[in-house]
Amino acid sequence: MEDDPTSPVPHLPGAPTTLNLARAFVGVALAGIGGGIPAHTRRAMLRRGWLTDLQFAETFTLAQLTPGPNGVNLAAMIGARLGGKRGALASTVGVLTPGLIAMTAVTVLLLGLPGGLPPALQSALRGAACAALAVILTMVGPIVRVGWSVTAGRLPIGAAVTVLTFVALGVLRLDLLPVLAVLVGVGLVAHRPSKGSHGDT
Repeated sequence: MEDDPTSPVPHLPGAPTTLNLARAFVGVALAGIGGGIPAHTRRAMLRRGWLTDLQFAETFTLAQLTPGPNGVNLAAMIGARLGGKRGALASTVGVLTPGLIAMTAVTVLLLGLPGGLPPALQSALRGAACAALAVILTMVGPIVRVGWSVTAGRLPIGAAVTVLTFVALGVLRLDLLPVLAVLVGVGLVAHRPSKGSHGDT
């Protein structure tokens, strides 16, 4: 019997308590050197059994559509989903704290030097950015699979919306907001609940 994703999570060792959420997102932030916070978040949530791929994809999509940094939005929304207001606050503080400390230290120690960052550190950061790209790609596949599986009756609406979005943004270089407005609307209309899906007896 599958667990009900809407049922409350018991406060067992490793469950998403406020403290555990803060710890988890501190770890996510520390692992996210060079970027890739959403990918590290997905791995952390799945490893702990706190979210499924489908639940993560839903939350990630909402974070993408919300103004602000995606990684912070995602942490806040996952925290709220798993721990309410306190969970959202703990997750946000957890994901922001390591970066705040690191950037403060870098500003004090390095950015005041003549010529900016030392060449060795610049090379290391470029290498970290390449590694971050690989981490991001590990997240793309599962999210695409979730979106690809969405259907309206027998119509593969998820696949159609995915392809149209890629063509509009990646090939035609259209503006983001109009594309999202149109295709999100198409997805909502195509995937709306049927008339008999609520309370037919």
